[in-house]
Amino acid sequence: MSMTTALSGLMAAQSDIATTSHNISNAGTNAFRKSRAEFSDDYYSAPMNAFRTVTGSGTHLSRVSTQFGQGNFVATGQTLDIAIQGAGFFAVSPQLSDRDEVVDINYTRNGAFSIDAEGLVADSSGRALLAYPVADDGSILEMSAQSLSPVSIPLSFGEVARTTEINLAVNMPRGEDMLGQQDAVPATNAFDSTDPTTYAFSSPIPMMDENGQTIEARAYFVRSKSPDATDPTTEYQMHLFVDGSEYPSTGATTPATMVFDEAGEVDATTPLTFALAGVDYTVNTDGSRLRDLPFSVASVQENGVREIGLSSLEVDAGGVIWGSYGSQARLALGRIALADFANPQGLRQGGNTSFEETSDSGRPNFSAAGESGFGRLQSGMLERSNVDLTEELVNLISAQRNYQANAKAMETSSSLMQTILQIRS
Repeated sequence: MSMTTALSGLMAAQSDIATTSHNISNAGTNAFRKSRAEFSDDYYSAPMNAFRTVTGSGTHLSRVSTQFGQGNFVATGQTLDIAIQGAGFFAVSPQLSDRDEVVDINYTRNGAFSIDAEGLVADSSGRALLAYPVADDGSILEMSAQSLSPVSIPLSFGEVARTTEINLAVNMPRGEDMLGQQDAVPATNAFDSTDPTTYAFSSPIPMMDENGQTIEARAYFVRSKSPDATDPTTEYQMHLFVDGSEYPSTGATTPATMVFDEAGEVDATTPLTFALAGVDYTVNTDGSRLRDLPFSVASVQENGVREIGLSSLEVDAGGVIWGSYGSQARLALGRIALADFANPQGLRQGGNTSFEETSDSGRPNFSAAGESGFGRLQSGMLERSNVDLTEELVNLISAQRNYQANAKAMETSSSLMQTILQIRS
């Protein structure tokens, strides 16, 4: 009997060492919660045995208890590194349906999150952070487990619109000695974008397609008339190429002609229009003029609209995630959900510093940071492990001595049995 008693002590000491070793190995794991091996003594006796003479039958491991004490914080400067100051767990989903609905929920104190290529906020294990839907001012629209959804950060914002109107102001030279390679006024040959002798100048023009992508566009200017004794005006015909195709001029401005008066001011009362295959462009030349200088572009603007990229991200103490897009006012994108349990000790550890609900823990109570006794959040901070290395090393030494003492007890029991065997022989 003493042999099995000593063996139970050896096994208990081994479990104690294993638990302590696990704590030490995770001393640097963010938000890790240390464990404590708890033991119970064993007493086995027959109904007629006197209880005062029962010596006991050893010990056994009753449970490994997780300790949920607060860990220290460390500053990281990363917006989506979030620490919980007080009670609560982040709710994360390791699995989503095809419609991005929450299928399963884990709970963790590790707030090291980041944005993936699709804007989903997830931890290093790919588990999506869950949050409540919010109004523009950050107030929660619905606080329930059914309303939880993965936090998705739009990487861009706004509606896309293709270019339809261009404001182009150019400075044209007066003298015919500054006409580039155009051979004559008017040019000897018909306009050809590949023949520089058929036009005076060209310039790229910024444009966007219907997807907000930049497309190649260029304007060509052909001097078609110089001032003379009877007519002091100067004329330039404009040809527009977009994505390699020429867009013919339309409307009352065919061919598209810029007319400058004797003072060098352009007649911009009628814009130049171009169209091809149902796509049209309007070019306003207001501000263009003749100068005794080489050709130059004074200004150019187009009305195409592209999506505005995410410029900054904030998480306030209440867990509201705010995104700023360019000069737009910041937008509330969601409020981080927190969960707590009546009996956190009943949670099952799931690895990757996460926990899972059990019947012992009870159902999760969902809320938000700063509400109903839940802790507040600190962005740019991470909670470290709550392992105290000094305490663990002392526990390790104590467990080692217990192991040695039980080993000695087993050795003594073995010696006693050997002595008995020798007596019988």
